[in-house]
Amino acid sequence: MDRRQEQLLEWQRRLMDEGPVGMADTVHRYCRFMNENGVPLCRSTLALFTLHPQIQALRYVWFDDDRTPGAFPSPALFLRHIHHPDGCTIDEALMSHGAKDTPQYLQSPFYRLLMGEPRLSFRLAPGSKHDYPVLDDLAAEGVSHYVAYPLPGQDGQISLVTRHPGGFTDDDVAFIEQSLICLSLLLTSATKDLILDTVLDCYIGHSPAGEVKRGNIRPGTMLDLRGAIWFSDIRGYSTHAQNHEPAEFIGKLNAYYEAVVTAIHAEGGEVLKFIGDAVLAIFVDDDQHADACQRALAAAHAANRGLAANRIEFDHGVGLHLGQFQFGNIGSLRRMDFTVIGSDVNFASRIESQCAALGVRLLMSEAFAARCGQATSPVALSTLKGFAGEYRLYTVATAA
Repeated sequence: MDRRQEQLLEWQRRLMDEGPVGMADTVHRYCRFMNENGVPLCRSTLALFTLHPQIQALRYVWFDDDRTPGAFPSPALFLRHIHHPDGCTIDEALMSHGAKDTPQYLQSPFYRLLMGEPRLSFRLAPGSKHDYPVLDDLAAEGVSHYVAYPLPGQDGQISLVTRHPGGFTDDDVAFIEQSLICLSLLLTSATKDLILDTVLDCYIGHSPAGEVKRGNIRPGTMLDLRGAIWFSDIRGYSTHAQNHEPAEFIGKLNAYYEAVVTAIHAEGGEVLKFIGDAVLAIFVDDDQHADACQRALAAAHAANRGLAANRIEFDHGVGLHLGQFQFGNIGSLRRMDFTVIGSDVNFASRIESQCAALGVRLLMSEAFAARCGQATSPVALSTLKGFAGEYRLYTVATAA
């Protein structure tokens, strides 16, 4: 075993002893390690495919300098982050389903690896025409050698490139191939953590996911919060369901949720539940977000604009209220759920139930109207099921 192999095994042991680190950090540490051990690496691209409801592929591009990467080359982009550790750059992209079918991927060397090629190696020269468009781009940047491999034990690929005159040596290539097994083992742990985080966010929401990861998972563990409560409900849901084939109906329903959820998230809200055709969301009022009502109302306006712009058939009513609620874990030992409870949550639901009867899309409580930052007008003095007395309900003075 030569010195570089010993260094590789020691590096792997050290990182595994440290415990899980993020994907971007794992990629950065690997590339820096290769450079420090004589492999003249200037760029590396890693692609991994995942089993995930939102994300089909993860793509990381590491550069040995601090730069601003250009526009993302694929229409399948879901989420992107640019990191700048230690004077380097990591372009991190999470890609939605369909990433494998884009022209960008089908015309890349990685697709050839996916089709079974065990390894690729291209010597590059500026001004020459190469087998793939990305190689022409790299050659124009002074890259002399490109190698790419399937990742052992992973559904993914990695490329490594150098500007070194003459490219990678045979010893460099041999060391790269040895290193990929160690890298794959580290990526397995990092990928599991990333998928767990994003799946939790997807299915139970960002705030509940954070509570789960902090260990607040016992039944009855609750937080007392104050903020704006959103309750919306699709009008004519049963009629729509009867008049469309199931697959078509689900597609239309998902388009509706995409418009509404996107608007809520854009204003810092948290969607906690899809209750049949209803959406329950909160906008927490705290030291960092003292404008919960303004944000909730902005989200309602944005959702309505999104429904109109995308010609979504479904209409809805939105009830908004400002109040106290308890957020946490309830249920039995066999089935638990993170949710919000409290009379103010029920109050928001009852407000929404008046939208159809009063012929408006948006209603808000008096407490919410006083804090929403927009001119409002009273609509009605209404009784609300389960609450004694009458309550004045408001809408915006001018339609959104």
